[in-house]
Amino acid sequence: MIALDHIGLAATTLEQGIAYVFERTGITVPLGGAHPGKGTHNALTATGDSSYLEIIAPDPSQAEPEFPRMFDQDSTATKAALMDGPRIQTYLLRTDNIERDMAIYREHGFDLGQSVSAARGALRWQIALRPDGKLNAQGAVPVLLQWPDGPHVSDGMDNQGLRLQNLTLRTPQAAKISALFAALGFHDTRISVTQDATPLITATYQTPNGQLVTLGD
Repeated sequence: MIALDHIGLAATTLEQGIAYVFERTGITVPLGGAHPGKGTHNALTATGDSSYLEIIAPDPSQAEPEFPRMFDQDSTATKAALMDGPRIQTYLLRTDNIERDMAIYREHGFDLGQSVSAARGALRWQIALRPDGKLNAQGAVPVLLQWPDGPHVSDGMDNQGLRLQNLTLRTPQAAKISALFAALGFHDTRISVTQDATPLITATYQTPNGQLVTLGD
């Protein structure tokens, strides 16, 4: 089993990210919690079909982490880009066998690092992270995670009626990513991969009043 889990929207501060989503959608995404030892905290809202939107930012209440923050948040390029506003850094797929699927990534030339344990409050999961915090193909290659068996975490999240309609990946590595999806057996009609020299990830959501809005553009 492999499926779209969530989209990671990065911001310089969590407050900035929450304000950005509110300005676009009219929805205030509530606080989630901190990632101890990882140097980040987040805000979360469900977006339909067992998926959710995560706003993630450095947590000023934590000491600097031993390793760079996940999703390439500490790179000079990301920090410069976030000066223009929040952006979608990447998206995550959930799997029922993270080691198996990490091997498929490696066969297609993508290094996810290693599977590590992560936590937020009582939640526990496995996530594939590189020690340098970097993403593959500027985030167009998804990060992998594995939740414990049982209901999906989004079932217990804030749900204000925001629904994901499309996730668009513009990337110079479109062919390699499409081949990876095929090898994983991953199919989601909401996701499109487009060949483009300039990498960009955008997500279109339907708001509760039926309006379509795009994040990350």
